[in-house]
This record gives sequence, structure tokens and C-alpha cells, in this order.
Amino acid sequence: MGPGCAFIDYNRDGAPDILLVNGSDFPGHKSKRTTLKLYRNDGKGNFTDVTAQAGLAVEIYGMGAAVGDYDNDGWDDIFVTALNESRLFHNEQNETFRDVTKASGTDNPGYGASAAWFDYDKDGKLDLFVTNYVKWTEKGDLYCTLDGRNKSYCTPEAYKGDTCRLYHNLGGGRFEDVTQKSGIYDPTSKALGVAVIDYDMDGWPDLAVANDTERNKLYHNNRNGTFSEHGTQAGIAFSEDGVARGAMGIDLADFDRSGFPSLAIGNFSNQMLGLYHNEGNRFFIDIAPTSSIGRASLLSLTFGLFFFDYDLDGLEDIFAANGHIEPEIARIQPQVTFAQVPHLFRNAGGGRFEDVGKRLGFTSKLVARGAA
Repeated sequence: MGPGCAFIDYNRDGAPDILLVNGSDFPGHKSKRTTLKLYRNDGKGNFTDVTAQAGLAVEIYGMGAAVGDYDNDGWDDIFVTALNESRLFHNEQNETFRDVTKASGTDNPGYGASAAWFDYDKDGKLDLFVTNYVKWTEKGDLYCTLDGRNKSYCTPEAYKGDTCRLYHNLGGGRFEDVTQKSGIYDPTSKALGVAVIDYDMDGWPDLAVANDTERNKLYHNNRNGTFSEHGTQAGIAFSEDGVARGAMGIDLADFDRSGFPSLAIGNFSNQMLGLYHNEGNRFFIDIAPTSSIGRASLLSLTFGLFFFDYDLDGLEDIFAANGHIEPEIARIQPQVTFAQVPHLFRNAGGGRFEDVGKRLGFTSKLVARGAA
């Protein structure tokens, strides 16, 4: 596992700054603990570490970040997901942030992985959705081995899942945990990614959630403060052969200009990317296996993933940040490597993509996690 990153213009000077989320050793360990990192952009291609003066030198086992103006004061705030200690930082409008987690009621108790701001009830205030991974503690860590000699990561099947959480913005800096009454509660989830998507184009935001070895979820907004889960019916829950994959990164785009948003999902190695095309009838079809994306990404393990139009031709392309979790994976699976090159899939139109990453300079192998 590894942390994410985000762009944020925290001082409103028109130059996007960079927030990096870092992991950490656990309390009591002797090595130096790491913190969040905020780099201020001077608008001339230079960045300065302003973490300490911004009030973000916080030691947490961080995972992801979501940027949004939850109090409508015109200044972007930050929610950071973390292991058992996710944090909400309020932008004080003077190049500093204040930790308002407890006062706001957003102290997510789980293994927070990612988050999204969205106004699910259309009351003009941003609400907060948080994905939680598995029920894991350092004390309860299990011993697993890949090669019969060295300790490795256990698969998610070894741990119980946890529910995602939905926090309703009450205004005045306060949130209410509405996970249960909204229909979001599901302790079987092992969620790593979330995308806000109005998949049926009814004008109300829905949620697509990427789960690791559990079926992906699609929460349909019922327009009354509740959601219904339609992942299986919509066709995004499993691979084309009915397997719940190790899903991680997720993003949406109308890549074929059909008027309906489709989904891209990063998966574990030997599972390929998922590219779920929105058919416009509340149903998706994974077209990756029949496209160049499937073959190119088959051996990759993809965490960070997003759509963007890199060549400004009006068509959304796909970037995928790759890297395995096991340093010794090549000893067991010679065709799979620990460090992996990123993918850049150019949208050629007509539902076709071509892998142009190496041609454009993405040739260095990395153990990548987050990407923005």
C-alpha cells in the first residue's frame, strides 16, 4: 500500500500547489516518523516546502487526500485519509491550516483509503464520502509468505472488510455520520477508490467504489438522502468472467462522447485494467479485454489512475501508475516485476486506445502508488 497526492491552490495565487501524503512507522518505533508535505508553487516552476508553516507537519499513516471547500468560504480545505486517524484540515485563509477533525465530526475510525467531496442532497454544501479498507491493526497482523521463507503481505481475504462512511454536511463546520440511514453501510467492503459519477444522467451524483477482492459497488442516488447498491446489475461488480478483482484506482470520463460517463478501474497484476463503457441504459460493458488496454495492462498492478486529455485533441486519455506490492514477486512469477513502467493510453477515437507511454518517455520502472 502507498499514499496519494493532490493539487491544491491553497493560497489562491492562481498557481496549483502540491500536497503529498506519506506513510509512517507506528508509534513506539525508533525510526523517524514522516509527515504530510505541502509544496508551494511560485508560478515560475519552483516549489518550496511549506509544510511546517502551513500547520501540516502531522505524523500519521496517511493514504489519500480529497480537496474541497466544505464551508463555502472560497478557500480549499483538505481531508486526509489514514490508518485509524483520518484528518480534516480547515484552510484559515492565511496560508495555514487548522485540524478540525473532532470538532467537525469527521473522525473516521477505520483504515481510510480514499475520499471524495460531493453534494449528494443538492443543498449547496459539500458532503464527504470516505472509503475504508480492511479491519487491520499492527497487533493483529497475520504472517504470510510468498516464497516460503520471507514475510510478505497477506491478501485482503485474510482480513474482515469494513464499511465506507458518508458524512452529511450540516453547515457551520459540522458533519453527521449518515452511513447507516443513507444505505451506504456495508461491512463486507474492502474499498480503496471512489469516483463520483452521475451514471444515469438524472442530475444526481452517484458513487462508484473500487473494492479489493470484493465486488465493486455502484451506489445509486435515490434523491431522498438514501442510496441503493446496483453494482452487479450495472455490470461493474466483477470481471467479464465473474471474478471480484483486486480493484484500486478509479476514475470516470465520457471518453467516447456518448453523453454518458464511463469508468476505468486499476486492478492487481494478471487481471488487467477494467474499462467499463456506459451503454446509456444503466449498464456497463468492460471493453478492456477486447482492446489494446487489456493486453498492455495484463501484468501491471495499477494503483493511481485517471483520465486526462494530454494531447488536447478533445478526447480523454488514460494514465496508470503501476508497481507491485511484493519486492520478490519475480522469483515466483518471472513475468511480473516489482517496479513497473507507467501506462499512457492515447484515446484514438471510436473506442480505441493505443499505449504511447514508452514513445513519450515513460520508460523508467517505478513502484508507483498515487498520481494526480
